Amino acid sequence: MSDDQVVDISRRGVLSFDEACERVLVLKRLTVRYAELVERKMTQLESLSESHLELIHDIENEINILIHEWHGKVRRLGGIPKGLWLVDFDAGFGYYCWKFPEAELSYWHTYNEGFDNRKKIIVEDENEFVLVNESIVSLNL
Repeated sequence: MSDDQVVDISRRGVLSFDEACERVLVLKRLTVRYAELVERKMTQLESLSESHLELIHDIENEINILIHEWHGKVRRLGGIPKGLWLVDFDAGFGYYCWKFPEAELSYWHTYNEGFDNRKKIIVEDENEFVLVNESIVSLNL
């Protein structure tokens, strides 16, 4: 499936760890493309002098449109965009948390915490994982 053909899952609510991991695989490919496009636009902006205000405004609008498109695709995949290239997935006990360019879904945080308080997810085997916090909790998948 190409990045332009993101299936509209439109699933709200709790995702299993496996479901969130599957979506991160799609999000990685999608985010690589959008991050490259935004980076090119940022490079264009940095090369312009203040005398090109209209062009600067146009490029800034293009960047905002790209980020808005990315947010929409994240939502259609069941994610919650939390910042630039940062996505949460509702896990039922908090959020699984992924930030580009991380290779895989490896972190989570509680509902009332955020990115700065992420904790590592340790996969024990394909049927069980451990959430590392102040204490260790084992959940069956």
